[in-house]
Amino acid sequence: MKNNEAFKNLNDRISFIRQDVEKLAARKGNSLADKIIFDSMDSHLSELMSKQVEADNRHPLVDFLELRLKGSVVDYGTIPLEILGIISTNLAALIQRATHKITSGKDSQKVPYDIKSSLNLRLADLSPGSTKLGVTFSTGLAELVETIPSKAVKEIFELLLSKDDTHFMNHVAEIGFNSTLSLKKIIDECDKHHLTFDANWAGPFSDGVRSASIDSNRIKYLVSRLASTSSSNPVTVKMTGELVLLSKYGKLELNVDGERIRATYPLDMLDSIQSKHKVGQAISLMIETVEIHNDRIGLNRKNHTVKSVI
Repeated sequence: MKNNEAFKNLNDRISFIRQDVEKLAARKGNSLADKIIFDSMDSHLSELMSKQVEADNRHPLVDFLELRLKGSVVDYGTIPLEILGIISTNLAALIQRATHKITSGKDSQKVPYDIKSSLNLRLADLSPGSTKLGVTFSTGLAELVETIPSKAVKEIFELLLSKDDTHFMNHVAEIGFNSTLSLKKIIDECDKHHLTFDANWAGPFSDGVRSASIDSNRIKYLVSRLASTSSSNPVTVKMTGELVLLSKYGKLELNVDGERIRATYPLDMLDSIQSKHKVGQAISLMIETVEIHNDRIGLNRKNHTVKSVI
């Protein structure tokens, strides 16, 4: 009999039982008793592996996002595949596009492979109660400061919980119009099927558990605001001014004839800017501007993105 020390954790137990299951599966001419033992051990192995996945999902270095969907179409603990497909697809796009927008300043539908790969979004849990959709992903590793993906997820939660229209538009501008379109599809699907949801995120940079409870009134608010939000075509112009602020996190600020212009720039442009310009000096940039506006509430925000240094 194997020493009890071998069962000190789930991995050891799984490894031990898997060996016996594989031996039984490879044996020829199994008796009825062998088959009963095999089925029992195989079932137990599945239970242990399920517990291991659950434990891995709750690891402090793993980001875990859970949506608990509530409504008549999911209250039996199952969900129509069509609804699941729309919500899961757009949840992935929402996080990926927001991360890409904050990383590069580019508000686009297409997300580079390296962004998708680094986030590594995975379906990790789908269980009753009313229906819980669990997703794991990675906001990366850093010391003391939050990462860009974690900032993107925080902005999404802040948008969901916006206390007024001004804050709503600020967060839309931060994550980008295309990311907001993905959120709109999720909210529209919930509205269509009379669903509400609770969202919870825990990870290395979530500051505990970040939560948002989106009830029917909040769904209606988000539907109305997202439906009336639109984006203009990009316009690229030359801007010259004093470099007031240069952040290593992709943000800079110009003083152009007394007006403060805040813009984002691709992170790989930092070295090029720093090698030629210092804070307090004049700088000329080609900047692309996209205006996000909401006709219903009469507010607009401009997203400025540095295309090149002249």
